[in-house]
Amino acid sequence: MKKMKIGNKFYELKEVDETPSEEVPAVETPVETPAEVVEEVPVVEETPAEVPADDIDDKIEVATEKIVASLGLDKINAKLDELTTASKTVVDTKDSALIDLETLMKKDVSEMTTKEKITGFFQAMIRNNEPVLKALSEGTAADGGFLFPDEFRYEIIRDIAEDSHRMRSDVTVIPMKRDVMNMPSLASRPQVTWTEENATKSTTTAHFGQITLTVKKMAAILYASDELIDDASEIDIVNFIIGLFSEAIGVEEDRVVWRGNGTTEPTGIVTAEGTGAIASRDCSGNLSIDNMIDLLYDLPAKYQKSAKIYVNRANIRELRKLKNTQNNYYWSEPVAVGLAPTFMGYPVIETNELSEAQIYFGDLMKTYWLGDRQKMTVKISQDTETAFTRDQTAIRVVSRIAGNVVLGAACRALVLIP
Repeated sequence: MKKMKIGNKFYELKEVDETPSEEVPAVETPVETPAEVVEEVPVVEETPAEVPADDIDDKIEVATEKIVASLGLDKINAKLDELTTASKTVVDTKDSALIDLETLMKKDVSEMTTKEKITGFFQAMIRNNEPVLKALSEGTAADGGFLFPDEFRYEIIRDIAEDSHRMRSDVTVIPMKRDVMNMPSLASRPQVTWTEENATKSTTTAHFGQITLTVKKMAAILYASDELIDDASEIDIVNFIIGLFSEAIGVEEDRVVWRGNGTTEPTGIVTAEGTGAIASRDCSGNLSIDNMIDLLYDLPAKYQKSAKIYVNRANIRELRKLKNTQNNYYWSEPVAVGLAPTFMGYPVIETNELSEAQIYFGDLMKTYWLGDRQKMTVKISQDTETAFTRDQTAIRVVSRIAGNVVLGAACRALVLIP
């Protein structure tokens, strides 16, 4: 079939039978231009302005048949299966924070990843699944609770230590293999004298005291629900779980490091007595730069290199206002994210465990030891009033730690008297 262009339209031409007995017009549609001026033109593939719907369906059907013929039906089905699998993988990735406990327990504990142990143990705590807790725990504690898996406990302690505002990162942490540890503390130092050759040398003694670290039990309670796990598909569940526990434990550790009563709790820096006591200076009236200079110079020079200023938030406002004779502030903002501000060159740590009447300055790594018994247990209950009325599970985490001042000379205190 041939086409010709007249104006802006194409017309189909039919071949004419030259038999004289019958006349057939050269063109189906009448044209305005005489036949002799019509020239044959190349066919240009353009979509007609309007195409009947039936014609479109026919073309789609033909195109589909060609694709199936070229690829093969089996290849098309395989591609569809591949896309279906990919879409399921996306869903599985979203829900990867969840662990099917039944499937998990088919694996040997030694073959489980850290994430599987932590998430599985936490899910079992929330759902009070004792068989899973027993399988994943490091054993049963003396008080009947389950011991945390080592990986779980390690991540909690590491998270506390990495928080620059937690006292665990500022003091010396020592592992304890037993509940009581005694260690000597130096109350006075030997004296050095000069003598003549062959002369009788004077004697001197060093007096030692004894510091005792006695393990105490600390508990933190977390209320959780099934929804905490069910809605956790959008977050990093492991970091979320670790953050919940480390925050609760870290806050309580901070309190006892500073203010522990020494009987039912570890001995705190403020409450230390005897050979471990920290010397203090009293001052009256408003906090002044003279008071701070006295505090800084009360501390022996050998402890100043790593010393920090520990102060209540209310006193920070006063420190920031102090100026030198050139009207410049002694306070300096941190030069980078994560660093502490400084006062006269020394880092300032805000802690509300101290009262407004106390400011401490010293190297707490040398001052205080925190004994870590390396045992952390968990108990679960749904029978408390809060848990029962709110459909929650009470998770009680018990940690055993000890603490005491071992070198009071490495720290000094300023006591503000109204």
